[in-house]
Amino acid sequence: MSREVRVPARVPRQARSHATQARILDAAEAIVAGRGFEGAGVLLVVRRAGCSVGAFYSRFRDKQDLLVALYDRFAAEAWARIDASLDPRRWSNEPLPRCLNGLVRTLIELHRQRRGLARAFVVEGQRDPVFQARRDRLFQDAGGRLAGFVRGRPGAIGHHHPDRAVAFGLAVVWSTVESAVLFDRLRSGALSPSDDDLAAELVRLLVAYLGVAEV
Repeated sequence: MSREVRVPARVPRQARSHATQARILDAAEAIVAGRGFEGAGVLLVVRRAGCSVGAFYSRFRDKQDLLVALYDRFAAEAWARIDASLDPRRWSNEPLPRCLNGLVRTLIELHRQRRGLARAFVVEGQRDPVFQARRDRLFQDAGGRLAGFVRGRPGAIGHHHPDRAVAFGLAVVWSTVESAVLFDRLRSGALSPSDDDLAAELVRLLVAYLGVAEV
């Protein structure tokens, strides 16, 4: 009795294309995290990704286009995590300081886990105003999400201009996280906080500045 020989199904071209693009992005992220964006040459990226130069240029116009794709992927993940950290259902019975602690820890973990990549984005933003504007959108979206979360708790903060206070407070927290986690600028003298210490101090700062009524 002959056995039926099954021919493996061909992977659809679109699926293969997406897989190749994902490999290129993964390879580029690993290189950028270790060498910075300037060190991520196209030949190095395609060699690590196991694809051709032609495959690269059929998906990206140039290195800058690759950087934008890397950032968009990072921003999508960051936004999903920030959004989840501010889900009202998660914090329905919790005081506002605990909610803020969840957000601050999410920001620290995100920057710690993708430290090399996030650092390269900051450096590129300082060089390229157009790219920085792209980075600013994530911060603005996060600020809007946090402001909406706070508005859902009327009277929770005492600042006379709640939305402005939320935006300014988040800016201070975000920039401090970048400075401390990405560039080790608090690793000197008496200031050598662990990530837990950093989160605790930033939450205290935010609670005091916003005039949080809940304790």
